[in-house]
Amino acid sequence: METHEFFLYLLIILLTARVLAELAARLQAPSVIGELFAGVVLGPSLLGWIEPAEAIKLMAEIGIILLLFEVGLETDVKRLVHTGLKSFAVAIAGFVLPLILGFALSYWVFDLSLLVSLFIGGTLTATSIGITVRVLSDLKRQQAPEGQIVLGAAVLDDVLGVILLALLYEFSIGGGVSLLNAGKVMLFVGAFFILAPVAAKLISLIIKHFDAVSAIPGLLPTTIVSGYRKNKCPICPSPAEIQCE
Repeated sequence: METHEFFLYLLIILLTARVLAELAARLQAPSVIGELFAGVVLGPSLLGWIEPAEAIKLMAEIGIILLLFEVGLETDVKRLVHTGLKSFAVAIAGFVLPLILGFALSYWVFDLSLLVSLFIGGTLTATSIGITVRVLSDLKRQQAPEGQIVLGAAVLDDVLGVILLALLYEFSIGGGVSLLNAGKVMLFVGAFFILAPVAAKLISLIIKHFDAVSAIPGLLPTTIVSGYRKNKCPICPSPAEIQCE
């Protein structure tokens, strides 16, 4: 992509997202709905005006990093834990219903294969924490009890979705599901939830210390972006790389 093409695309993306977000807000809807609709209109799903070139994908990845970091800053883990069974009940419903409906439509209506139908149903179980928080924030319900229940359910949905897709991937490769590999998936997920808060706390203390003694500002955003990398997934050892935040 030429430099002038990149800046033209960036101009179109930002202006379209801003205009549609303003329109959504004036219609009493979350502004993020307008931004998502802008992506649908400009991208290959509808008009195809914006080519998903590498430069655009890179900008999108940086945006995801910053969005997820903002979500982490505004998330109170203790309040999520207190939602308990309510979040669990919502998560199970949000996991089972899309799985069944997605599979049923794919298998019986669109006449797709069993495995493909299962994958479609599995992908529909996943949520977007970033979009969920943006919607709750736009509605000013993020810190409300129902907002915490929805956010906790979204976290559990993603965990269940990752486990399901990992098992489906293994089934598609080997023709069966090993209890040993299923246990590894559970172990990886459990280890992440145990170790991630501890590691995050230690890293935050280190960043805070160096930010205090630094002679120039901007250490925090620099650390956020530079800490991102692409790795192979430890759950499903596919040769394709996925993004691990």
